[in-house]
Amino acid sequence: MNHSVQKKENAFLKKFSRTDLLLLAVCLLFYLLFPIFDGPVWCKDSLSYAGKDISREPLYPMFLALMKVLDGAEISASGMMAAVIVQSLIAGFATWYAGYVVKKTKNESRVLQFATIGFQFAVSLLCRFAAIRSSVYIDCIMTEGVCLSLFVLFTVELYLCVITEKKRHIAAAMILSFLLFSLRKQMLITIIIMGAVFGWYYIIRSRKIRKFCALVLLMLLALLSGKLLDRTYNYVVRGAWIEHCHNSMGFLCVLLYTSDVENDQNLFEDEILKTLYLDIMEQAEEEQILYDDAEPGWLPLAVHFADSYDAIGYGIINPVVEGYIGENFSYSEVEAALKYDEICGGMVSVLLRQEKGPLMQVWAYNIWRGFVNSIARATNLLSLYSLAAYLFVGAMAWYLITQKKKLQNMMQQRPGVAEYENSIEQIGRSLTFMFIVLIAIAVNSLTVGLTIFTQPRYMLYSMGLFYAAGSMMLYDILRIELIKRRKPL
Repeated sequence: MNHSVQKKENAFLKKFSRTDLLLLAVCLLFYLLFPIFDGPVWCKDSLSYAGKDISREPLYPMFLALMKVLDGAEISASGMMAAVIVQSLIAGFATWYAGYVVKKTKNESRVLQFATIGFQFAVSLLCRFAAIRSSVYIDCIMTEGVCLSLFVLFTVELYLCVITEKKRHIAAAMILSFLLFSLRKQMLITIIIMGAVFGWYYIIRSRKIRKFCALVLLMLLALLSGKLLDRTYNYVVRGAWIEHCHNSMGFLCVLLYTSDVENDQNLFEDEILKTLYLDIMEQAEEEQILYDDAEPGWLPLAVHFADSYDAIGYGIINPVVEGYIGENFSYSEVEAALKYDEICGGMVSVLLRQEKGPLMQVWAYNIWRGFVNSIARATNLLSLYSLAAYLFVGAMAWYLITQKKKLQNMMQQRPGVAEYENSIEQIGRSLTFMFIVLIAIAVNSLTVGLTIFTQPRYMLYSMGLFYAAGSMMLYDILRIELIKRRKPL
């Protein structure tokens, strides 16, 4: 029995070289250094997660409860440290796994493996030493501490889904998607990303309609499983078969920011909603946190909107609406939350009929800021760099596609040439990885840009992966140039 177990362990270890195992240790140690030296960081949103607030998705509060971050009403330092250590270990594994997969799918290239790991390290170092917050997200008691790492794993598994079509990678992508949107509702983007990628691969490229339909059913199952977990969690915690609340407030902030009181107050037929709306807008005008108060220019408007968002939502909407509910009803926590959603949802329905000019402008600037923050930092100079980077990636993709076609033509003339066949496969893998990363950036920027503000915290999920994908494409371009020198394409 012991001999059999030993053989299985040896077989597993043989899958990885000593360098791979050493890199795993380096990745784990790198991320563990942050909690060791900086300690855990308690953020503005931390208490709402640790305290199981009704507005929060279920999985992260469950994780914090398991780590015993709250000891009764007191915050536990040991529980916080345990949580960020687990988050650091997940981050270390995700970074190593991304590098390992890139190496295994790109001709065992150690250079690309090191580059992929290095880009993930660089994102964390930028957060720690260059950003205003001066801390990495894995140190923080908030969902980004886990989501950023799981999203890297999700992207890598989605890449493996396409290039291998193996069931285990499809299952892994579905499970990771479920975990992600059970941690944070923003991560419902993973369903959209999978739909776009699977649609491109199985409908446009492979013409496997039945396979795509089966995957859609799996995505719906993952989505329903998330809703079931949400309701079960709230039933256990609160005795109510409901999903988490306060989902309407975010979009209401956007609509209020661009609202014109003089015109939009006439849209309201319900006098209570109208009164609450006027109360909110009066305070927002006094604080100069509306569209008309922003300075000219795309970046000043985008920044002003981001600065105003929480001020409108948490500083004005919550006190006004919750105050009205508290003064007029004797509700339980669940009843008050449902009434809050009813009121905010009612205002959203009305304000969707507002003049769309300012709203469209805010959306456009906010979305572009999301694209910039996904690969850099939203400043005027770096926005030009970001535009150049996206164009450069597009140019590399065009070049690789044209060279791939030439290689395919040469394969027809000289079938069986391993170098040509391998290069065609390698180009396809690089293009696939970059395509998935760009889809993720686009979906995240559009979704967040339309419903909230695109600050770096919400956007940097694909930052390291973007540069890793770019390095894969450069690797293929260099290989093609070497082939050209030996025999012109």
